Amino acid sequence: MTETFSPEEIAILSPYVSNTDLPVFTVQNLPEEVVAVLFAYYSRSKESLRRNLLKLIKEQDVDLGDHPGFQAGRESSSAALAKAKEKAREFHEKWVVGYGHASVAEHAVAHIAIEDVSIVASKVIEDNRLASYTEKSTRYVVFDPEKYYKAPELDGTGFEGLYHGTVSALMSAYAELTPKAIEKVKQLLPRGEKQSEIAYNAACRAKACDVLRYILPAATFTNIGLTINGRSLEHMITKLLSHPLAEAARLGTIIKAEAEKIIPTLLKYAGYNPYIAETNLEMTRLASEILGDAGVERGDSAENRAAIVRFDPGAEDHLVAAVLYGYAQAGAAEVMALVRGMSLEQKEMVIDEYLSRRGNWDEPLRALEHVYYTFEAIVDYGAFRDIQRHRMATQTTQAFTAALGWETPPEMIEYGYETIFNELMERAGSAYQAISVQRPREAQYVLPLAYRQRVLFTWNLRELHHFVSLRSAKQGHASYRSIAQQAYRELERVHPLLARYIRVDLADYTLARI
Repeated sequence: MTETFSPEEIAILSPYVSNTDLPVFTVQNLPEEVVAVLFAYYSRSKESLRRNLLKLIKEQDVDLGDHPGFQAGRESSSAALAKAKEKAREFHEKWVVGYGHASVAEHAVAHIAIEDVSIVASKVIEDNRLASYTEKSTRYVVFDPEKYYKAPELDGTGFEGLYHGTVSALMSAYAELTPKAIEKVKQLLPRGEKQSEIAYNAACRAKACDVLRYILPAATFTNIGLTINGRSLEHMITKLLSHPLAEAARLGTIIKAEAEKIIPTLLKYAGYNPYIAETNLEMTRLASEILGDAGVERGDSAENRAAIVRFDPGAEDHLVAAVLYGYAQAGAAEVMALVRGMSLEQKEMVIDEYLSRRGNWDEPLRALEHVYYTFEAIVDYGAFRDIQRHRMATQTTQAFTAALGWETPPEMIEYGYETIFNELMERAGSAYQAISVQRPREAQYVLPLAYRQRVLFTWNLRELHHFVSLRSAKQGHASYRSIAQQAYRELERVHPLLARYIRVDLADYTLARI
């Protein structure tokens, strides 16, 4: 039965909840730390959220500043305001800091705009699974050639001239070729009869940008919109502050300072972490000592590709068992034993019934998450920029270096830019080699997005469905379309029954097609 409130209580509550008479409602216009407090009370109070909010307001246990509802339950003096702030701090110190209830912080959400951050540092920020990101697109935005990371840590090293000269040359070439490439696209692909001029121009620009993004250096500034809860943000800031890249550490300091304006107490433990920092440094040294240059490919000996390196040979049986288990009462061992005795036709019937009713926008049901595959991908950095966003995968990346050479899109040749493109790639590679002798972390900024990186991905089958169907689609970039198609073919090679139900586009579209 829904509780009732007095007219006075309704007046106090109305600015902060979407209704006062239904069991389901939204919470609004409250500081994030207050929201965290209210949800924390669910585990420790017999009262409802609205009743607890009334208590906090009337007893001035939270600071709602000048919010209208707070005026009904607060003293007007500055002393009372200070008292309310202190009580809010004391609450979080007790429950979050003192008792270690970190889950409370998950109900406080921060929306953070991170602008003028290099593509290199953006990958560090986005290497956090539990957050939502929107990043400036290399397809729909022409990047400003003046906006890139200036690498102040190279000042006085003797490399600053080489660094700025290389990055400026790449950015200038990108800016100079952009209008020319747009015209090339228009020459090759006239406007369709039913296509508006505005839509046609936008499509031509997008296709040109898709090709020219290979020239952009990793130092290029991008923008990120970040939505994250307090617990995950604390971890992100800690990782940034413990990162060996100077830009990452500076971003950690800035992000913490700004986020503390919203959720100050919940970020108390965000800071430099010796375990993270020292372990990464020591493992870098140890890997070099043990492995040396083993397996390093050079230049044109590498190519963009994806290959399975580990999988469960019994995955088909394990999937059938996982599906049936959720609809049975038998134990896992008993279900598995029965599945092993089933015919192939019976197994196909189970999987078909589980997946065949999916609509165009339906994700597969969750039993597919019990099956895992590990892939190794060698992929250009521009494509990795997109693939990394599939954060349900477990990703382990190697350092971004010049060792694996670069990817050349066929349009560079078709448009007549092959010579200048190769010259730019060679110049960037030479600059990287020179700078990396002493400053390997800063050297990666000069490498264009065409250069390749090696990455290890572990996907469950459900996430593979999502990745392959999304990234093989016609509108996707040719580089990551190829990776998605190769991932599908690898899965089909080892488990054709499971691959059969993945929606994949294996057509070979040219990048410039509109």
